[in-house]
Amino acid sequence: MKHRSGLRLPLGQGVGLITKVRGLSRRVRSACQRIAVMNTPAFGRLYTLDGAAMACDREEFVIHECLVHMAALMHPSPARALVLGGGDGASARELLKHPGMRQVVVAELDPAVVRAVCRHIPALPHGSFDDPRVDLRIGDAALTLGSAHQAGERFDLILFDLTEPDDPACAHLHGEEFLKLCAASLAPHGIIQVQLGSPAFQSGKVRTLHARLAGLFPGLQLALLHAPLYGGPWLIASIGGGDDPAEASLMARLAERQIRDLRYYNPAVHAASRALPTYIHDLLA
Repeated sequence: MKHRSGLRLPLGQGVGLITKVRGLSRRVRSACQRIAVMNTPAFGRLYTLDGAAMACDREEFVIHECLVHMAALMHPSPARALVLGGGDGASARELLKHPGMRQVVVAELDPAVVRAVCRHIPALPHGSFDDPRVDLRIGDAALTLGSAHQAGERFDLILFDLTEPDDPACAHLHGEEFLKLCAASLAPHGIIQVQLGSPAFQSGKVRTLHARLAGLFPGLQLALLHAPLYGGPWLIASIGGGDDPAEASLMARLAERQIRDLRYYNPAVHAASRALPTYIHDLLA
């Protein structure tokens, strides 16, 4: 949405983030949605879907490193992962840093997102779609996972790299039936990561989705991140995997897997992210 002093990116009902735009913008109307790529002084190059900010090359590492590595390092030896959404390739990029990863399935609805990001923000996928371990499957993620489950495919990690849960394109991917299918599609020790959203600006959505997840999965764990593009505080829910490994064990796994180039995630951040402010406890109670 245009604003007289810049571009307004919605954060929640009645609130938004305004950023200036510089240089050329690329706009595509696909069969599914409106895709825009633009240059900004604050966030670098970013892309939006139907006007909502998805990721930018300056600070996307916050979400994608935590979404991937919190789960992948909790798992003793992740080899197969499913990314729901993830058409920008950033989650696949992070998953490929784990040397034991044999297959990353990216279930993306809109091939135009993949094309636009690979062409205009190549730092996000960083060549991940050219890696033979990455299997891009275009179509509705529920149908993709349903077919995979029927074929006997099971995953060590399932990551929700999706737009908001009330978006018409993916609302069904946060419903009880699909969440149960995700759980049934896990291999032993498997972990699901779900983005709940902003407790500050999307409190109703966060509360509703958390209640649904907590009702289905008693061992639910939460992590609080700070994502500037999304307005600050951002919650992720972890399902499965048991208790977090000790900080020393996470450090050992990072060293063993030779993962050194992370900019946000580290084992101390992993542990600290589990501590939630009182207002979030009250929100989710």
